[in-house]
Amino acid sequence: MSGPAAAAPDVPFDVLVELGKNQGLSCLAVMTPPSRLAADGLDRMLADGVGDMAYMNEHRELRLTPNGLLPSARSILAVALPYHPQREDATLRRARYAAGSDYHQLLRKKLARVGDALNQRFAAGWTHRAVADSAPVNERTLARLAGLGWIGRNALLIAPDAGSYRFLGFLLSEAPMEIRSAGHGADRCGSCTACERRCPTAALVDRRVISERCISYLTIEHHGVIARDLAQRFEGWWFGCDLCQEVCPWNRFAPPAGDPKLVGADADSRLFAITAESFDTAFAGRAVRRIGYERYRRNLLVALFSLGRLDEAGPIIAEGLPLVLAQARELGIP
Repeated sequence: MSGPAAAAPDVPFDVLVELGKNQGLSCLAVMTPPSRLAADGLDRMLADGVGDMAYMNEHRELRLTPNGLLPSARSILAVALPYHPQREDATLRRARYAAGSDYHQLLRKKLARVGDALNQRFAAGWTHRAVADSAPVNERTLARLAGLGWIGRNALLIAPDAGSYRFLGFLLSEAPMEIRSAGHGADRCGSCTACERRCPTAALVDRRVISERCISYLTIEHHGVIARDLAQRFEGWWFGCDLCQEVCPWNRFAPPAGDPKLVGADADSRLFAITAESFDTAFAGRAVRRIGYERYRRNLLVALFSLGRLDEAGPIIAEGLPLVLAQARELGIP
């Protein structure tokens, strides 16, 4: 008479390392899905104000329950993928993360392929859910709990051997994976406040980002006019901002991009040549495309204003785009 079936052994971490390496993923950790995350950080951010990011409040409970996206998940594979850390040789500036292909799709596909490879390796039918800033998941908190780094004074995840120029991704899985921390959860910012002092709009307060003062928020998420007192401090940024990362001492250890598709450049002359008709093609497959042409032109106007280069703004204003004209009035441009 046979006894009960033995429980399936955990998927060895070495196997996950191998499968991750095949996808260019070298920084991995595995954790058991927490039943619930602490709500204080999320609630504080919502109380500070999230402007046009109302979606942050719409799925509050889901953000606090990591396995809500896949209730049957037994493991969470957490990964960090470096993107290009070098500054572009351009006066009109764009966040490094948006240099190449849209990371949402690129990293999610890599994680999905790891899940498929797991099923093939173990002849299993485990269900997986790949997430890369594409679902209501409290990613930085999960990454910290997995030991991929600590949440710094700039509210970004920092690792002592890789800095903060990294994308975070997660594979929620029914597979019973061997638990393994990356070992970097302890805070190592110390008394350093370089990021807080460098932020030109004073958006960093007590390890929080005040969204409605942040250049990244204003150029990417904000749909309306940017206040003149903030616009004049943009220092040429037209999409995102890296200033708080550029001054972080830990980023001297930032590795090269983990995938060549994450590298690219945007010369000033090319930016001005993009038209309403060519915008979608010019930024096809890139994160910039999500802001649309009208906000793109608003951002260029603000960037030029912040650099004192309004003599170049004539063609942007002459298009007559409603948002751009409203922005010009806010900036005091006749």
